[in-house]
Amino acid sequence: MTPNTEAKPTPAFLISFAAGIFSLLTAFLTTQLAALEIPFFNNTATALTLAAVAGALTVIGSILLYDNTNASTRKFGSLLVVGFSIVSMNFIGLILGLIGGFLGLTSTSSSES
Repeated sequence: MTPNTEAKPTPAFLISFAAGIFSLLTAFLTTQLAALEIPFFNNTATALTLAAVAGALTVIGSILLYDNTNASTRKFGSLLVVGFSIVSMNFIGLILGLIGGFLGLTSTSSSES
C-alpha cells in the first residue's frame, strides 16, 4: 500500500478551521455575557448551545476536509463545513465557512481528473 502524496486542500482547511474556532469562541463569549445576566442576552441558552455545536461540527468538517484518503471524505467534510457554518448564527463564521467549504468542494486531486 503506497502512501498518499497528493496535495491537500490546505487553504480550504485553514479557512474552515478558523470559521469553526471563531464560531466556538463567539458562542463561548456570548454564553459568558448571558451568565452575567445582561438584559440583552436573556433566554438564549438554546441558541448558544446550537451555535456551539455548529462550531464544533464545523471544526470536525474541516478536519475531514483535510483528510486526503479519498474524495468522498473531503466532499463530506466540505458539506459539513458549509451546512454548519450557516447554522452557527455568526456572520464572520458564516463567510469563512462558506469560502472554506466551497474551496474544499472545488478542489480536485490528480486521481479524480
